[in-house]
Amino acid sequence: MPSLVAFNRQWNIGSDDFVFPEITEALVRLSWVAFGVSVFVFHFPLACSTHNLTLQLLGLLVINVITILLAILTAVISARGTIMNSQPRKLIPRLLYIRLPIFIAEIALTILATIHAFKSTNGGEGCDFATIARVTIILEWFLIFTAFAGLVIVFHLTENELEDSASIAQKSWSRRMRIFKIGQDHSMRVALDDLAILISSFFVDSDLVPSDVVAGLLLAYHSPNNQYPPVKDKEHESVPKWMNLKDAEYFLHHATCVYGWPTYILYNCGLKSIYRLFRKLQCCGRMRCAQSPCVVQQQRRERIELTELSNGKLVKKGKSMVVEDNCCYCNTAAVVLANEARNIDLQFMSFRNRVYEVPFAVIADHDKKSIVITIRGSCSLIDLVTDLSLEDELMTVDVDQDATLREDEEIDKRGDVRVHRGMLRSARYVFDTLNKNKILNDLFISNPSYQLVVCGHSLGAGVGSLLTMLLKQEYPSVICYAFAPPGCVISEFGQDEMEKYVMSVVSGDDIVSRMSFQSLHRLRERVFQELLACQRAKYEILIRGVYQLFFKYPWGDELSGVPRISASPDSPTTPDIESALLTRRNSYGASDPTSEASPTPPQRNPNHNKRLQLYVPGRVIYLSADQDTGATVETWIDPKCLSDVKLSVSVLSDHLPAAVQKFLNSAAITFEQREEIVSSQPV
Repeated sequence: MPSLVAFNRQWNIGSDDFVFPEITEALVRLSWVAFGVSVFVFHFPLACSTHNLTLQLLGLLVINVITILLAILTAVISARGTIMNSQPRKLIPRLLYIRLPIFIAEIALTILATIHAFKSTNGGEGCDFATIARVTIILEWFLIFTAFAGLVIVFHLTENELEDSASIAQKSWSRRMRIFKIGQDHSMRVALDDLAILISSFFVDSDLVPSDVVAGLLLAYHSPNNQYPPVKDKEHESVPKWMNLKDAEYFLHHATCVYGWPTYILYNCGLKSIYRLFRKLQCCGRMRCAQSPCVVQQQRRERIELTELSNGKLVKKGKSMVVEDNCCYCNTAAVVLANEARNIDLQFMSFRNRVYEVPFAVIADHDKKSIVITIRGSCSLIDLVTDLSLEDELMTVDVDQDATLREDEEIDKRGDVRVHRGMLRSARYVFDTLNKNKILNDLFISNPSYQLVVCGHSLGAGVGSLLTMLLKQEYPSVICYAFAPPGCVISEFGQDEMEKYVMSVVSGDDIVSRMSFQSLHRLRERVFQELLACQRAKYEILIRGVYQLFFKYPWGDELSGVPRISASPDSPTTPDIESALLTRRNSYGASDPTSEASPTPPQRNPNHNKRLQLYVPGRVIYLSADQDTGATVETWIDPKCLSDVKLSVSVLSDHLPAAVQKFLNSAAITFEQREEIVSSQPV
């Protein structure tokens, strides 16, 4: 930081990012030089008739030696200074200007050597110079193509123009999104444009390159002053009986199955499971790929015969409607296999995946006497576009804009309620599909006493919670289990009504459940504070930061440059401080705001504090591992406890269904043990 300016263009690389690439290039080229010298030593070219390659190979050797020296010099200069102070590295652009004509000469000489080498013969018995020269030239082309690949990676589409920073960021990200627009419909292109505006808002008035962000995150992770909103118990008047960990663990299985065959293979590794899946496939079922144009193309609906093995015999389970599965029904087969041990009927399965149209399934679970609507989480680029729609003004809507929610007088009694726009549209798609096909009506005719349950993981949890609000008008007893839901589903005033119907399960340091527009901006400010205060070179931050992620570092000093906040152990956190941590809008945890030694940088985008904060939906139970015993601890918490991203090595792994399953299983066992102890005590 700032980004490198060379050839009248800004690049996606800083002047301090050449340490590792140049050292690596020097070592690779040194190996090539050693190989080239060995060619002359062991296969003296003058003894062969192909000695016309000698001058060309000698030229390449000289160029590589010069490039090695320049690479070492570039690495040494690039290691100077700090991230924010680029003055000691001002010679880097000049070194690049020097290397450009050398690189062009290297390409020209390599082309000439390639032509001569592949036209030449071996030059007589006992002379293999031409063959070895070809190998040497192939290795040289590898070096050139590697350099070109690096050039493409760091190439920036925006010239070094004097424009408004917001316009530059928006143009840059819009151009980067073009590759994802190829072959997409209009709605997807519009969504990508909105996403480009959102992402660009994080880079306004900043000159960060990707390595700066990585270094800043490492500094923030290792900062001794990290403070997060305290996990506080939230007192509920009464928790409904259905909000228990045992039932949550049961329905997590349904939320996981709808991911389809990739998840089935992942959770059932082995040749036997793969063989069983292949046996269930209906390859080229009904020749779907060769259907006539008269078939509905927007939604290819099929009714397929489902069977299962019972006592060694093939038993028909009836027909299910399947929408847009692949030609072999791989996802349908995986769902059937995953539920073989349960007494269920698959009524409807949609694997249609478009913008704001998520895959889902409707299942009649006879073991639990429930009609289950399970919605798939993020599993594609389209889902990621929906997930990252965090901008308040662009990506959220008032609930009154929805025809069904407008009639709900309970949801916005306290004030205006806003929800995630992309998730609401996805919930509306599922709601309309259910009504159009009369799926729930048919199921409740044959199962009138069954409970309607909605469940989902990740994106499916957010969509499912809003779908529950749509369904409760007609089905007031509907309930929802939301596993690892996004942290940006509904605003505070809508939580009172949501808590009656939705149970959210958050495990560990899950980043998705803590991710919102505001939390990402606060994380951004923490990164800026750390970068401004750090007095170390970037290469040292990257080496030590990554090392300290996995090992106890031997250095006596701290990696972060921010002064440690002094706190007396005898002065515990007061309720006022806890309240501030739960509600504060500014970034915190990186430095003491009263310290003169580390001035706080100005807010890069102060308007984001005025945007409406969205939270995890419903009543939230937080599962974490006890630091002393390792046992899983469950706590009903306020959603505001999840208002900041907590940096740890498990921010991604704790979001996976397997991690949620592990936490739920451990918590359920602990709960049963406590119940046994209580019941065994004399009255």
